[in-house]
Amino acid sequence: MNRGFIKNILAIAVLLTVVFFSQQPYLRDSGRSLYSQCNQYLAKARDWVYVTIYPKVRSEAEKRGEVVSQEFEKQKNNFFQDIWEKIKNYFAKIFSKTFGTDVK
Repeated sequence: MNRGFIKNILAIAVLLTVVFFSQQPYLRDSGRSLYSQCNQYLAKARDWVYVTIYPKVRSEAEKRGEVVSQEFEKQKNNFFQDIWEKIKNYFAKIFSKTFGTDVK
């Protein structure tokens, strides 16, 4: 427990330090260069994901996507059918109370 508390305090201190220094005008140029370097690394990582991982995942997602869409349609139809049954039963009860008949 003590170790987690210290980690949290250090994380907050680092975050506050970064926020403080990001607002300083004399660090503006170094912040821009750091931002552009990070963007370059992120672009390389994005390209790597598109080249290596996306083709493998895409085919599997297409297969499972059809199953998911069919299941979604099934659940949607079940939902609307249940709602219709409840509405029908509600009005049947009102009708039977009003006219004194037994509606099933």
